[in-house]
Amino acid sequence: MATVIARPSLPHMEFPEPSALDSRDPLGIRLGVPIRIPLFARMGMSTQTGVIYLGTWGLLSTFFFIAGLAVLTFAGLQQMQGNLPLLIKYFANVQIQPPEGLGMAPSLQQGGFWQINMLLWAASVTCWAFRCYDRCIRFSMRPFMFFAYAAAILLTSTIWVFRPLVMGSWAEAPALGLNSDLDWAQNFSVLWGNLYYNPWHMLAIFFLFGSTMLWGMHGATILATAAEGSHKELAEIKDMHSGSHKSMLFWRWTMGFNANPKTIHDWLYWFSVGVVLSSAIGIITTGPIVKDWYVWGVDHGWVQQYGPITRSAVNGYPQVNPVGINAGEQQGIPAGQGGY
Repeated sequence: MATVIARPSLPHMEFPEPSALDSRDPLGIRLGVPIRIPLFARMGMSTQTGVIYLGTWGLLSTFFFIAGLAVLTFAGLQQMQGNLPLLIKYFANVQIQPPEGLGMAPSLQQGGFWQINMLLWAASVTCWAFRCYDRCIRFSMRPFMFFAYAAAILLTSTIWVFRPLVMGSWAEAPALGLNSDLDWAQNFSVLWGNLYYNPWHMLAIFFLFGSTMLWGMHGATILATAAEGSHKELAEIKDMHSGSHKSMLFWRWTMGFNANPKTIHDWLYWFSVGVVLSSAIGIITTGPIVKDWYVWGVDHGWVQQYGPITRSAVNGYPQVNPVGINAGEQQGIPAGQGGY
């Protein structure tokens, strides 16, 4: 005869409904109306979407974001000779290049659009960070959301601001655009001796794969024990019941260490933040400190040396050899026999 274990009742938790207008913020009006999406119900999720609270910081962030998007669109239209259908078709190929040096761009087309966009981006993400902090303090929460968002801002600031300042030119930053970001990432690795040999890049990949694994395992564990209430994490943190107990036993038996409804989120938080912090260190050290990660790896016994290597090739910045129409003849190759 099967034994039926009665599931204890979970404590009832009530949360006050926030007012439509935050008295401390004159622009703290919640926007929109709740929308219910039936498809979410089929997936076992809450069906409600909206409303959203912006407040003063959120509205400022949205304004700067829209302004930056408008500047980017205007710059792309100039590149496409004012042809909007052509801009839409080749939007991924639009590249807003940064200027040379650290001064003001000589014109909008020679880096001015890039500088304006970067200023608007900085204003937008900073205001959104203040919004995160304000909401955490408003509801008496510790500002971990703000710190996580600040870590992401640190990485992007390192790529677009801090490293170009150290290198002495805005041209070290990626151009603005979809394909230009991918091009910069590839060229950056090739130019500085293969970024895969960068130990900070290795650590960032470890945190990336590790956080992905932890997120998947956490989700699978909660889904497996949801029938016993483990998915009601707020209630379970205050007073754990059979669902959380079974989840903790599962982790201890299969992973070799214990995790409870609070500590699993500590692991997830620090692994996720570790991705961007390690990446920022790896980016800022490439160029100013290490000029070739392959050579650095050989010197420190991390990488096997492939063939002869000369110090003169890596001590300075890589030199670009111009290729002209008669480049083949300049190398002693007769015209028509391999020349250009």
